[in-house]
Amino acid sequence: MILSVGRSTTSRNASATLAFHQFRKSQEEDGEEAAGRASGIKVGIESVDSKFRAKLHVEIVQNLSVSGPKRGSRPEAICDGIELGRAYIAEGTDGARKVSKRLELRKWSPKDIEEADEHELEHFGRSSAKAAQASTAVQKLIPPGEGWTRYDEEMLVNHQSQVYFSQIGSQAGQYFRRDPKTQRLSSVDGPHKSREHPLTVSAASASSVRKGTKLDRAVLLNDITKIARLALKFPLSFVDTPASAYALFQGLRTAESAQWCAENFHKKLLPMLAEKIHTYEDGELRDLLRRTLETLDTELISSSHAFSACGALLALVLGDRLVVAGVGRVRVALLPERGPARPVLALCPGDPDNPGELERIGQLGGLVRGGMLLYNLPAEAADEATRILTAKSAFEVLQLDADGPVDVKQVRSIYRKLALRVHPDKLPEGADAGAYKQAFARLDSAKDAVEAMLAADAAACRELQRVFRCDVRTRAGAVALLGTEEADEAERASKDIWKRLETLRSAAPDFERAEAVCREAVATLRRGFTAEALPRQEALLREGLSTSCAMGARDLRAPYPLVEMRPETASRVLPNGRCRIALLCGATAALSDEQLAASTARFARHPKASALRWCMDSDAQACCTSAVCISVEASKPDEPAAKRQRTTAGAGGSTTEGTVRVRHILFSHQQLRQPDPMARRPGAARTAQEAEVAALAALEKLLQAERDPNAF
Repeated sequence: MILSVGRSTTSRNASATLAFHQFRKSQEEDGEEAAGRASGIKVGIESVDSKFRAKLHVEIVQNLSVSGPKRGSRPEAICDGIELGRAYIAEGTDGARKVSKRLELRKWSPKDIEEADEHELEHFGRSSAKAAQASTAVQKLIPPGEGWTRYDEEMLVNHQSQVYFSQIGSQAGQYFRRDPKTQRLSSVDGPHKSREHPLTVSAASASSVRKGTKLDRAVLLNDITKIARLALKFPLSFVDTPASAYALFQGLRTAESAQWCAENFHKKLLPMLAEKIHTYEDGELRDLLRRTLETLDTELISSSHAFSACGALLALVLGDRLVVAGVGRVRVALLPERGPARPVLALCPGDPDNPGELERIGQLGGLVRGGMLLYNLPAEAADEATRILTAKSAFEVLQLDADGPVDVKQVRSIYRKLALRVHPDKLPEGADAGAYKQAFARLDSAKDAVEAMLAADAAACRELQRVFRCDVRTRAGAVALLGTEEADEAERASKDIWKRLETLRSAAPDFERAEAVCREAVATLRRGFTAEALPRQEALLREGLSTSCAMGARDLRAPYPLVEMRPETASRVLPNGRCRIALLCGATAALSDEQLAASTARFARHPKASALRWCMDSDAQACCTSAVCISVEASKPDEPAAKRQRTTAGAGGSTTEGTVRVRHILFSHQQLRQPDPMARRPGAARTAQEAEVAALAALEKLLQAERDPNAF
């Protein structure tokens, strides 16, 4: 799915365009105002078509004239001229223009006409001489670029970057930034001068759904300066061009998190990019994309889609620079027209079957089964060793009653019974000796920990067990722990629990985790859910995750961080000549660079076909696959392409019989909202995906026919 942001056909964007033109107009008028007040002024009477009219003439860098209405007599025009001169002296150009419009409706009285004195018009020219002497000091400088607004009489400010520009005075022409702590202005360099690189960038996305629904989302912003101006209402004029941004989100569990991120991606990235009007270093751009992912993730895990999850891949093209950032099972490859394919961003970490990840997950009480990361296993599906190793607390290891341990004697009795089940010397047939050895060691440490807590404070020990027994990922579990459904009261209840547990701070090995459980309970009650959506969202708690690194998936990140959000970034200068950039997620990320280049070598000019071919070549067992192909080629803006005349002549100049010139082949499908009246026959394809596959097959056949006409 491609989310189109800021298309010019919507009323919202029409209003944005109007606002932008008004902004430019106000800037131009401010410029005229700054220069015009210190320039020469001449008010005279001119004859037009045997009639008279007043004319205000201001000498500035570009002369300004404001004329009054045509009058039947010269005295009436003199009265108009006096009004125009007074308005300009008092209010400048804008005031003179307003008075000129009002004069069209004004009728002068006989007394006004009789008292009209043409010598008064000369007064305005003399009074402007003094202003002309001070023109150098009063003339206000205009900074380059857009987005500057008036801060005070001397300075302009760019609100997105918080950079100030001094227009007049001893510091005229200098740029400043205010220190947020001291509120003092310090001098900074001038803004970056945008450079237009001779490159043409285009992109297309594709997806292949083999089972279920489409989970992935793609966002293609080929011109972010236009999106910033029209959709977000601020200019982005200090970046090199072409300036493009792309995103690919791989939905995990459901498509909700991917959809939310796709809708909000540009709202996070573009304001951050506008915060700096100076030259961006590659490291700063990588950090910017990292912060964009972190901001999206922070809001996602606080939203109603917190239990959904997604992998993410962002790409930013500024001039001839490519910057990417990703989290989850994603990667980026560069496919130049000449030369081998090169990786830009290697496959991001997060494979739960990786030995290092397996160890980390096991230490947190999670487990991996069939490549899926799980919070725990149902009691009937786990053996005794697995149950002990995945227990979230010492109390769960010992399987104590809900009322908690009574005394040390009870704890030791339970320990002896469990020790017989997992003792390394009494393994069941086919059991994992290493797992049972680890389970016995953890059972032993759990017994010691509970005994120490009972000795320190028995009541607090039982309260701690109550904390760990509540599944605070669910709303019911959070209410059971805190005793309230109100978020404000939940905060106070959480603090009360901490106070009761304070005596165990040094005795309980899981004390900090208990605090995390209480915080998560409060967050669960603060998170908004509708009554209809709550059961569906909490049903996701029973589903695993195919990666240990993702956005969202709050149930696997707090209070036990089984899943992490660790973005990886990279940057590269684009090569000379034509090249393609492959943004891959999920199954397509498993394709090698050689496969990417070889399978789409014929599609150098067809990014849509390249992306679709990668999706079709990926693992057939994957439910949904997606890819984005970015095409970059050199352009010559100074040399417009000559329009070629249509001809049926072949390469040798002679007409070839039996040939046809094809520009477009359209494939319709049965899911079209509005049927094409020009279509000769109804679409044979049931879905848009089937139509795309048929179109790709036709394109491949046509490209083959270019090399071998007999193959068609």
